[in-house]
Amino acid sequence: MDQIDNYIQSFLNGSLDAEGHILLRQWINEKPENRDYFRTTVVVWKATGVISNAEEFDVIAAINRFNKETKPINRIDFYHRALKFSVAIIILLFCGISSLFFLSQSGRTVSEAAEEYRKYVIEVPDGAKSKITFPDGSVVWLNAGSKVKYDSNFAKTSRNVELTGEGYFEVSKNKDLPFVVNTEKLSVKVLGTKFDLKSYEEDSEVKVVLKEGMVKVGDFLTDAIPVELKPNQRFTFRKTDLSMQVDSMDASHIDNWRNGVMTFDKVPLEEIAKELKRLYNIPIRIESNKLKQIVYYSDFQKNVSIEKVLEILSSGNKFRYEVKPEEIRIFN
Repeated sequence: MDQIDNYIQSFLNGSLDAEGHILLRQWINEKPENRDYFRTTVVVWKATGVISNAEEFDVIAAINRFNKETKPINRIDFYHRALKFSVAIIILLFCGISSLFFLSQSGRTVSEAAEEYRKYVIEVPDGAKSKITFPDGSVVWLNAGSKVKYDSNFAKTSRNVELTGEGYFEVSKNKDLPFVVNTEKLSVKVLGTKFDLKSYEEDSEVKVVLKEGMVKVGDFLTDAIPVELKPNQRFTFRKTDLSMQVDSMDASHIDNWRNGVMTFDKVPLEEIAKELKRLYNIPIRIESNKLKQIVYYSDFQKNVSIEKVLEILSSGNKFRYEVKPEEIRIFN
């Protein structure tokens, strides 16, 4: 484990070489326990990151102490202890390494200083949308069923956010602090631009469409060269076979959903059903695999009812449907 700990620390420091990336990824994918260990290490590292004067803090020793406290336990307890341990590290750092710095320089108490580090989570339920302005002036519009996370260090030492769902970003330029959007499968890195990122957990694909500027798209834990997108290009990552594709498209309408407009460009009915479920907050059940594969090119203006959408999609006897308060059923 000593070598793995060294790999992880180098990765977190940004000094891990290509061979180390490959070996670390192989180790993470070997078994769930390894992935848990890696995630916990990241939690510990983030906890230490709240203090800028903590260079002397021994991350590896902290991880080893954590390991001694977590054997054997179930996965739920594992994460509870990880969180507890992370909080303990924060308290230790404030009270030990840097409490004199805070108290002597600003006259603040430890608890007041701790309030400066917070994790912000903005979640938009199905049937709603929201606009969020980050501390640097960057903006994201979140689509229904989406969530974004960032911490109070944002725009100070980094500009990293986490996204689940769909967000249209307008990023303020800052050449010294790249804006990075992390999803479960990949990351998007930019300096200043406008783009749409769609990464719902239940969707089979992750899509990035660039409207202005330039972005780099890639896996955060591989040595692969990231893909650079130009305006009016779409990057698609398929979760099933891990394949990637870049194609051209008209990106002028990618943010129309902010105003309630729906545009489906070669989208199968199965994916449309997921979109309608999020927008109208009602489950949709398709009873035929053949129906799920029907592809549509359609535009719907804002404020259109779901009944009207289904009427148009089903025209030509493509399918029948039944609308109930608890569910919509689509069948032959």
